[in-house]
Amino acid sequence: MIPDKKIFDLSDRGLLESVSYDDQIAFKEIFKRYWSKLYIYAYNVFHDKDICEDIIQEVFSNLWTRRKSLQVENVSAYLYQSVKFQIFKQFRQRKLIDRHTSEFDNFISSHRIDESVEYEELHNRVENLISELPEQRRMIFKLSRSEELSNKEIASLLHISIQTVKNQISSALKSIRKSLKSISIIFL
Repeated sequence: MIPDKKIFDLSDRGLLESVSYDDQIAFKEIFKRYWSKLYIYAYNVFHDKDICEDIIQEVFSNLWTRRKSLQVENVSAYLYQSVKFQIFKQFRQRKLIDRHTSEFDNFISSHRIDESVEYEELHNRVENLISELPEQRRMIFKLSRSEELSNKEIASLLHISIQTVKNQISSALKSIRKSLKSISIIFL
């Protein structure tokens, strides 16, 4: 922390240097200077308050985590580039979740089971697969599919980020889909 100097008089680079020495006040000043600008930048892409807040939170979290090793000349450019990276990451994750959800739905609809015994076996197997998921993933998946809660509602209920909810659902679907492919061979 820089004694006897007003933190808001420091340049961005000076603030970042102070942050590298664990100065939380300097970090808060960078946050104050850039949060709304970065949020607007992300919002122009997603138009979703929660996603944009998650992106900006991730950027500042990374800044704090990497504070000792960062070698940044232009703080503004670095922060905007970080937001851009997080936006691309969001697009990749959303595309992956959409693909897995679609594949799971296609699998279920294309593999209709005519006989009730086979259907019951499949239903039991899916329930077993769900019960074998890690506890948090299982809970999130059931809240999403059985209780039909939105990702936002689940995140709020469990005090986790929406992105964590999306990731857990995607992982659950991937695991179930993989196991169901091997089961479909048996039924065919």
